[in-house]
Amino acid sequence: GGEYLAKVQLFDIYRGKQLGEGKKSLAFSLTYIAPDRTLTDKEVLKLRQRIVKLLGEELNAELRS
Repeated sequence: GGEYLAKVQLFDIYRGKQLGEGKKSLAFSLTYIAPDRTLTDKEVLKLRQRIVKLLGEELNAELRS
């Protein structure tokens, strides 16, 4: 999230047979802040996509759809 990611909060952990053996689903709340302006939806989406991509590459994480 870079300089705009102000807070990350884990708010749910789910484990179940539907996910597969050894897997769990984590839900996070992300807070983005720019000190000098309001971030656009497009900017926040780009930041989110970057985070998801890096988590996939580094941790083999997947975004649940």
